[in-house]
Amino acid sequence: MQDKTNLTSAAHIKAAEVRDDAFEAVRADAKARAAHARDQAAEEIEHFADAADAAAGQLPYGSVQAQAAEQVAAQIEGFAQKLRTADISAVGRDVASFARENPVVFLGAAALAGFAATRFLKARGPKEIPATLTDDPWGTQAGGPYHGTS
Repeated sequence: MQDKTNLTSAAHIKAAEVRDDAFEAVRADAKARAAHARDQAAEEIEHFADAADAAAGQLPYGSVQAQAAEQVAAQIEGFAQKLRTADISAVGRDVASFARENPVVFLGAAALAGFAATRFLKARGPKEIPATLTDDPWGTQAGGPYHGTS
């Protein structure tokens, strides 16, 4: 009977070790994925900063608009750098805390970010190239082999 108790105890210990190892592996993977997403987000934000900087370059030098665009670009670049060096856990805690304290503002900002991301992704998507009459030899438009047949 003692052997059975020892075997059961050993099995429980081994199961706990396997569970802890699996949990740690999942946590490490999630942290790596979050860091990768953070870096990608920081890179995209830097592209926005570059666009704001380019816009400032198109405005008359020293104008109020150019100065405002330069300040926006600098703020966006600063945010991207902060994001790139931020601790993932701390960012998650800060976002959760802000969402609890300001739910309406958080939901509004999330909706705005979603709309902006959608517009950005649509703008970056592949452009459709209109087909010319000769591009589709099997089409029913003029020039296709079956034009005019039923």
